[in-house]
Amino acid sequence: MAATIAVVQNYGWASASYFGEVAKNISNLISIDDGIVDKLDYPVRIPNTGTTYSFETWIRCRCDVAPANFCNNFKAWYVSGMPTPGFTIKVNSTVVNTYQQPVDTESAQGTRVSFTDYIAENDSISMDGELVNIGDYTSWLVFQLEVINTASIGEYAIDYIIQYDEA
Repeated sequence: MAATIAVVQNYGWASASYFGEVAKNISNLISIDDGIVDKLDYPVRIPNTGTTYSFETWIRCRCDVAPANFCNNFKAWYVSGMPTPGFTIKVNSTVVNTYQQPVDTESAQGTRVSFTDYIAENDSISMDGELVNIGDYTSWLVFQLEVINTASIGEYAIDYIIQYDEA
């Protein structure tokens, strides 16, 4: 039987770990640390000067149905959508295996890069992990939206791919 791998978002902070986890195909980069609220209620505002940051959005993959052997070689890359002048989506290009309380200041999780610079399977961001059993996880992608004072008001989105090998 083929594995079922879910993309999940972890959020919040409780007892030195994440508070919540939700499987979803759309994550919002918003001004509150919450994985289930409406994005229209918590937009990231354009600052009068300088830069405003969304709260970090912690994404990883979870095994919901076990593979015959394993799933590994997880990779993520940008497909389409932003860039829009004044907005930058940053993500870690190095492995992040330990969850930290999300912040709305400039993220320090892993080596920070512009996600839109990674545009193909051979130019992607690797996620650590070999998923064998139900409940196994990969490392995190920690996304954050940066908005500078010259940005234009609007609602923007990106599409990206997470790919893996199954044996």
